[in-house]
Amino acid sequence: MFYLMSGEINSSSKTILGYSKALGILLYGGFSILGLLLGYFLPRIADWALKLPWLPFEGPIKLIHALNGPWLPIILAALGCIAGIVIAYIAIKEILIITLTDQEILLEKDEQKTRLLNEQIESVFLDGKELVILGKSGHELVREKHDDSPKKICDAFIKHGYSWLAEGDPFKDEYRRWVPDSPELSLSANALMKAREMALKNNEVKDVKELRKELEKLGYIVRDEETCQYWRKVEKIG
Repeated sequence: MFYLMSGEINSSSKTILGYSKALGILLYGGFSILGLLLGYFLPRIADWALKLPWLPFEGPIKLIHALNGPWLPIILAALGCIAGIVIAYIAIKEILIITLTDQEILLEKDEQKTRLLNEQIESVFLDGKELVILGKSGHELVREKHDDSPKKICDAFIKHGYSWLAEGDPFKDEYRRWVPDSPELSLSANALMKAREMALKNNEVKDVKELRKELEKLGYIVRDEETCQYWRKVEKIG
């Protein structure tokens, strides 16, 4: 159901959601400056911390104190700045970036790209903090957490001619809560749901997504409310 393609998105008329130059400047600038200042003042913080009656991470702090010298704040400031840039890069990589045109949608997250053509898409809606794009067969082409305001997302999809469902999921009444060994599900589906429940509880995001895809191949669409799973039946993929 996913069409992964390379190349630039077609059309000069496009809308980008989830990321902007201003956000990039804020994250890179903010984290790098914070890291620089923290690194520069770390020797003084170490001196102050060693006077406390109880101190966690006492070993590393004593090491910083022992290495104290005129060059140390400059080195630590540089390392702090680099650490801030790395943290900003990781934060931006985890943001869902949506590029919309009238012809197609490009979604980027965790260095993965998904391109969907307009004719593949039946409708789009928000389910809490998740953006959901439905295909013609009722399968979910995309279900990802978004980072923009609901109104901004809604306006952008409507602007480019996509069917926006303000009332939410058209299949919401078809979902049933999963319970262990549910008789309505196959043995393999129950096993996958059980594994996915554990992944949800342990916040194993990658496994949660992969197990959702495996369940969709078996003909089950899954949505979550915290660690509770709800499912509905669709046609098997393939």
